Amino acid sequence: MLPATHILRTRYVTRLVTSSFSSSALTVQHDPANSEFAIHLHGSKAFVSYTHDRQNNKISIDHTDVPEVFQGKGVGKKLVEAALQHAIKENLKVKIVCDFALKYYNDNLSRFEKNIKT
Repeated sequence: MLPATHILRTRYVTRLVTSSFSSSALTVQHDPANSEFAIHLHGSKAFVSYTHDRQNNKISIDHTDVPEVFQGKGVGKKLVEAALQHAIKENLKVKIVCDFALKYYNDNLSRFEKNIKT
């Protein structure tokens, strides 16, 4: 059984998220040491992990992980967007392994196809 503080905290976060959550106010942090872009959310972390192949000047977007309570609220999209914008800024080729990131890329192809090298 979960401790009462965990249950209360979970209920509080759930109410907070469902009542007034806006992904536009979230800040994505790039953590090159851990090869990820992350958003810290009330003690939880959502992230996109990547592999950087410096020899071929390429990143591979490998995995997106968003805590369940924040799913469907644009958090994953914001993370993938940050990773793709980073690739554009650094003139990197991109390989997308993560299904979620690939769907986001394909849904927004017109925004990226001229700037992203695959």
